[in-house]
Amino acid sequence: MRQNGAKQIGIARQIFVLQGTLRTVLQRYAQSSVPTQRPSPRHPELTIGKQNPFFHFSWSSVPDSWREEMKRRVNHMEATCQKTNRSLDGSTANKGPLSHVMYVDDRHRLILCAMPKVGCTSSKRLLYALTGNIDKENYFKFGDNRGGLVTSYRKYLPRLEHFSSFGVQFRLKRYLKVILVRHPLERLVSAYRDKVEGVTNDVVYPQTAKKIAKMFEVNPSPGMLAGKEGVSFPAFVKYISSLDPKKDYDGHFENYNRLCSPCEVHYDVIIRWETLSRDVKMMLELLGVADIFEFPTSEGRQHSTEIWKKYFTSVNRTDIRKLWRHYDLDARLFNYTLNWL
Repeated sequence: MRQNGAKQIGIARQIFVLQGTLRTVLQRYAQSSVPTQRPSPRHPELTIGKQNPFFHFSWSSVPDSWREEMKRRVNHMEATCQKTNRSLDGSTANKGPLSHVMYVDDRHRLILCAMPKVGCTSSKRLLYALTGNIDKENYFKFGDNRGGLVTSYRKYLPRLEHFSSFGVQFRLKRYLKVILVRHPLERLVSAYRDKVEGVTNDVVYPQTAKKIAKMFEVNPSPGMLAGKEGVSFPAFVKYISSLDPKKDYDGHFENYNRLCSPCEVHYDVIIRWETLSRDVKMMLELLGVADIFEFPTSEGRQHSTEIWKKYFTSVNRTDIRKLWRHYDLDARLFNYTLNWL
């Protein structure tokens, strides 16, 4: 009896010790499995000279001059947000500010807002490569046969809006956030030429063209009214100015504030159309893949600035300034002006 009792006591002690050991192991595992909450590198100065191991991009890998330029761009954007009383808390828990043009590359911890008509196709092509979803042959075919390839590959690009609220916050705090911008009116001319002018191709948006012809053309042709001919640029400007900016309309004509939420999503890099190739190259340096990937360039980009201003010579100043009110916040956020008028 005594031996059995001693044996039971010994077993009980062993169980007690094992329980304590298991409790300690579980506590340590729980602590290690929760990622440390470190501040997102909203400003380059937060990571300069002190690389945070939690992020695998390094500001020390890019030239000081470019780093300072990014700092100025981001500071200007956030100062404008504060002046206009826009949100600066970075809250996206309800997914309200997220849109269909905010793409995620989990492989390189990148969030890229690629708006239509700001190198969007080239940006998507690069994202397909970064995420390992396109081979070399199709990568170089992408620009020549972009309609079919863009459609077939679209499903492979994850969008930020498709993640859970936790997943959204997790990525916004830890990923490099990049936005591509262009002068709002230059971007609008590009959209007009591509979708409703109908000079080099058929009218892509026939219903929109028909509406513009009926409402704003002085002497619309039968082809315009049928949506088979392009409409004039002055009529297009009047149409855009008539839209309610608070309601959704086509992303090619939408403003940056609604598409990329610059005052809610604290972007780390602002890529401008004027310095697109250089800025993308620096972004790839931050990600540590500049020696592997290359951003596709466009020869037409060099002449874009010369072309788009000519379109506005046919529009009276009153209509231009009315149009400008639709894109005024975009312009102020990214330091674009109407000084050329």
